[in-house]
Amino acid sequence: MMRRNGEYYFPYRTVSGETGKQGEYIYPSLISELENITGRKCFDTFRRCLDRERNELVEYDSFDHQFMREQGETERIDGPRDISERATDWLQREPAIKFFMDGSRRTYKIADLQIGSQVFPIIAGQVGVAVCRRDNKHLFPCETMMHVVVAFPDKLDSEGKGGKQEKAFFANLANQLNSRQNRIKIDSVLSYSTMANENFEDKGIARIQDYMIEREKEMVQRLVKENLITQSYVVKDGSLEYSKISNKDDPFTFNRIRSNYRRVIGVSKSFNPELAKLKNNRSAAGLIANLKPFERTPAAMYQTDRVDGKFAVWYIRLRTARKTRGPFDGIVKVEKVLVSEHEEEYGLETREVDNISAWLMNERNPVCYGKDDRWANHLYPIYLTESYIKSQYMGTLRFINSF
Repeated sequence: MMRRNGEYYFPYRTVSGETGKQGEYIYPSLISELENITGRKCFDTFRRCLDRERNELVEYDSFDHQFMREQGETERIDGPRDISERATDWLQREPAIKFFMDGSRRTYKIADLQIGSQVFPIIAGQVGVAVCRRDNKHLFPCETMMHVVVAFPDKLDSEGKGGKQEKAFFANLANQLNSRQNRIKIDSVLSYSTMANENFEDKGIARIQDYMIEREKEMVQRLVKENLITQSYVVKDGSLEYSKISNKDDPFTFNRIRSNYRRVIGVSKSFNPELAKLKNNRSAAGLIANLKPFERTPAAMYQTDRVDGKFAVWYIRLRTARKTRGPFDGIVKVEKVLVSEHEEEYGLETREVDNISAWLMNERNPVCYGKDDRWANHLYPIYLTESYIKSQYMGTLRFINSF
């Protein structure tokens, strides 16, 4: 074991079914078997977790929101709306939100692969999605999925036909790797595009991020099939504005999954306020920053060619900006998919927007101050769900040494 930049890591080595000192069988590594299967050369590399280097990568809050240009609720509201009385009223009633969902991924550089005259990174990832359920004021994990994935350059498929043929090639590669080595089970082999002259590590990470988003959609589908959210709501950590899927046969195209999101609320802790626009293309950042606790912005209807479906989008201030990092700490962005034709034409009922806002206000306490820099934007049940899913990961040293 060696140390670099303050982190311990195992240098790359190839093992091919050797016998250890005690006579135990050492299983061949995934990298050595990849070389045997594909005939491609792999290079030694500094194995490490990439998330600390790529914290800025892949934020779905990258689309303009044209506030006030087209309202996303049935009543016309021209400024901040106070929902403190409604929040107080709901404290005396059974919470409508009973489920909290978080998706998470960790990515790692594990080797470099030569294809022709080029060298591409091999990116591995741990992907997890968890749902916690609240019963009797206690939170319990109720659904969890943990996957190990590896992202290779699409050029590894020497036929280069793309589409179904490429998907079948990488599925077959996953089966061969799992059958030849038992150090780690690979749930899916992914491919990232090598067409553009971009950072290939970022492209591999983005592909694993996309895989995580698909698992989140799958988890929502599971909750619907099990009739868990027919009456209750689920809060999903992060945006619901998934990028449009061009393949109509994909099981997660918007038309196929839209009805699943009738009782799903997306809450984003981080966002770029300059992407929200008022009329005449003026920034809505001032409107958002000046919100007082228990106030929300009007809901806007949002639609773009880059994202499937229509959404109602608004902002809520959970707590004062004092003792936080800036004016937007304590504010969350809220999204709701517009499911019915009536909603797509007129927006959400204002009563529903108010209720959702009140429910979220009542989830802001207790706080995780001192445990997370984003404490002011956290809903506590989401923080607990996020902590739970991260506790299920393999440690970095164990994971990177499994390859």
